[in-house]
Amino acid sequence: MKRLLFVLLLLAAGTAHACDTLSRFGFEFNDDLPVLCNFTGLTSDRHVSRTLGTTASNQGYYEYLPPGYDQDAQAYPLLVFIHGLGENGDGDSQIDDLLSTGIPRLIADDEWQEDLPFVVLSPQNSLGGCTRASSIFDFIQFAKTEYRINPKRVYLTGLSCGAIGSWNYLAAHTNNQIAAVVPIAGNGNSAYNSAGCELNRVPIWAFHGDADGTVGVGGTTGPINNLLSCTDPAPIDTRMVIYPGVGHNSWQRTYDLSAGHDIYDWFLGYKNPAITDPEPLATGRDVEVDFGIQAGATAVPWNNLHNTAGSTIQLTDDQATVTTVSVVISDAFNGTNQNGIAANGVGVPESVTADNFWVGSFDGHAAALLESATVEIAGLDALATYRLELYASRSGNDGGNGRLTRYTIDGQFEDLEVSDNTTGSVVFDGLTGSDTIELSIDVSPSGTGRFAYLSGLTLSRTD
Repeated sequence: MKRLLFVLLLLAAGTAHACDTLSRFGFEFNDDLPVLCNFTGLTSDRHVSRTLGTTASNQGYYEYLPPGYDQDAQAYPLLVFIHGLGENGDGDSQIDDLLSTGIPRLIADDEWQEDLPFVVLSPQNSLGGCTRASSIFDFIQFAKTEYRINPKRVYLTGLSCGAIGSWNYLAAHTNNQIAAVVPIAGNGNSAYNSAGCELNRVPIWAFHGDADGTVGVGGTTGPINNLLSCTDPAPIDTRMVIYPGVGHNSWQRTYDLSAGHDIYDWFLGYKNPAITDPEPLATGRDVEVDFGIQAGATAVPWNNLHNTAGSTIQLTDDQATVTTVSVVISDAFNGTNQNGIAANGVGVPESVTADNFWVGSFDGHAAALLESATVEIAGLDALATYRLELYASRSGNDGGNGRLTRYTIDGQFEDLEVSDNTTGSVVFDGLTGSDTIELSIDVSPSGTGRFAYLSGLTLSRTD
C-alpha cells in the first residue's frame, strides 16, 4: 500500500506545527488539507468505540482520529463508512462487529495508512435491513457538529448493504452534504430510478465483482452506464471498476488498495462547491453552545459538545448561518454529570442547565484550586466587540462547601455560585481586540468549594 507523497518539513520559526507536513501528489501545499503530527504507527490506538447513548448520535459508531487531531484546531476531511448487513448490531455490546471487515478492519489491524488525513467514522445500523438514507444524513450532521470537519470535504463509502444505503442516500440528498461517494458491491438501480441524472451532482466511483452471486453486478453497471449517458447534469466524474471473477467481496481489495485503485487520493481530489463557506459572526447575531449533553442534545440553534476535551468548528448562529466561530477545550475538564437543575430563569433550554462539565478535586478546596479548565473561542473579528454570557447549575451545595465558580478572561474574573442556581449567569461585555477569547474555569479562591462548572454559553456580536 505504497502511495506517492511529498514530505515537506516545516522549518520556519514560529510555525504552529513542529511536525511533518504531508502533501499528496497533485495537491498544493496551501490547500485546505490538514497538517498531520505525532505518528505512532498504530492506528488502532486512535480507533475508539462510541457506544449508543454515550454521544448525541442515534447510532453507536467507531471513531478514528488522524495523528495530531487532539493537539490542534484544524479542520479535517470526514470519511463515513457504511457496513454491510452482517455487521448490523445494537450499537453497544455488538459494536465490535464493525471490525470484521472494510475500513474499520484495516484500522483495527494497524493496516490503515497514517498519512491519510481523514476523520473516519463507522456507524452501526441497529434498525434492521440496509442503513437508511435518513440515518446516514443524520449521522453526517452529527459528525459535522461534534468533530472539526471541513464541510466541503465529506466523503461516503459503503459495502454491500451499506453501498445500497449509500446509493439511496445519494438519491435523497445528492450533494447537500458530501463531496464524493464510493459504493462497493451495491445496487444503485433503485436510486437511479428515483433520482435519475441528478445523481451526477456527486462524483461516483463504484466497484463490483462480475461473479457476485449476492448482489448482481448489474447493481453497479446499470446505474453507472445510465449516468454516463446523462447530459443534464453531465457526470462530474462517474466511473466504475468491475473485477473479473470476483464474487461478493470486492471491497477489501479496494479499501486496502491492493487492486491498484487509490480511492483515498481520488476522494481528496474533490471538494463540494455547493457548501457555503463559513461567515464571520454578524453584528446582532449569537452562537450558543451546550456543554455536557448526557441529558440530551439541545436543539438548534444550539451547538452541542459532549466531550470534556472536545471541540467544534464553524458554529451555526441563531439564523442557522455557518460561522467561522469555533470552540476548543484546550485544557480538559475533569468530568461531566447530569445533576444540573433543568428548570431555569435565564432563558435557555432546560437541556442546557440539566447537565454540565466540571473541574476540581474530591480532596478538598486546596487541592481543587490546583485544577483548571480552559475553553478557547476562536474565529472572531479582532476589530469587533462581543458579549459572552455563561451558564452553570448544579443541585445541592456539596455538604455546605458551595460550588463557587470563577470565570476569567484576560485577568478579569467573575464568580458565580452554581449550587442550586436557576437565575444567575456571568456576563463579560465589551470583549474586543483579539480573534480568540480564552476562558478559564476554576474553583473560586473566595469560596470553600471543591468543584467548578460550565453548562453553556452564548456569544453575541454587539458592535
